[in-house]
Amino acid sequence: MKFNRFSLCFFDVLGFETRFSDLGLHGVLQKYVALIGLVNARNEHMRRLFGEMGFSESAYWTSDHDAFIFSQLYGAYASDSLLVWTHTDFPAARYPAALDLTPAERQKRASEPGDGWQYHPIPCDNLLDVCNEMICHTLEIGLPLRGALALGEAVLHSERGVYLGQPLIDAARMEHSQRIIGASFTRSFMNQIVPQRYLVPFDSHLKDVRDGLFQGNILDWPRHWRATRKTNAREVIRTLNTLPSATAYYDNTLRMIDASDAREGMFDGPEETRICSAYSQFSPPELSLRARAVRRIPVINREK
Repeated sequence: MKFNRFSLCFFDVLGFETRFSDLGLHGVLQKYVALIGLVNARNEHMRRLFGEMGFSESAYWTSDHDAFIFSQLYGAYASDSLLVWTHTDFPAARYPAALDLTPAERQKRASEPGDGWQYHPIPCDNLLDVCNEMICHTLEIGLPLRGALALGEAVLHSERGVYLGQPLIDAARMEHSQRIIGASFTRSFMNQIVPQRYLVPFDSHLKDVRDGLFQGNILDWPRHWRATRKTNAREVIRTLNTLPSATAYYDNTLRMIDASDAREGMFDGPEETRICSAYSQFSPPELSLRARAVRRIPVINREK
């Protein structure tokens, strides 16, 4: 049996039992629904912009000669856990469309300058952007998240409530092995291009520095905070640090913010943020994207 690949982030709410006791069932449910609403809002935003125009999950030219990636996000929650995921592969490279493709045939198609992009992983920017926003928003509403990102074959079916696969196992293990607010990258997630602006080299938060799952970086949500909020993330972290048993988590988070600040201004230039620059499969001169000229898509972020 063949399975599709997914890129995902598994989150756990730090200090969930205490926060559940304080907020109650109704209070926690409202916050969870709002968090998954961030995923739904991003999808709805894309549908409003492109649904009536017949856009499907694919890549498209923009009027400024870059590419725009239209991809679907999914989210679910249970007890103290949240899951966000997206397909790793474009429809042409998924099952059942790619059912009979051998690895060699996939590689050959991926090397084609015109349509090879369909056989490379979908750029992960959309998933990482919403994970950044979820981490930032949960800090604002008092539900700090600890998570991990992984990639691999899985069965993720929200309507049937089925969530199975190695990336889930890896992300859950990685999530549990760290003391920090944020999301660590597993080695499997790096089986795709991840732009530098999403990465902070940091390992002081690991319970076991020998953890073979850890890739060496954590998601740079403080960069997203600086770009979308006027408040000081450090003050928010200090305000939430009310549980003596969790002090190490908050101290490590403050150190990670320092590491992110040291990279401020790096990787934010036009060449680093353009899809065609960050992902070489979209830049060959022979490229023939199934495209329509569209204006650059507005990012769903809060204004400064």
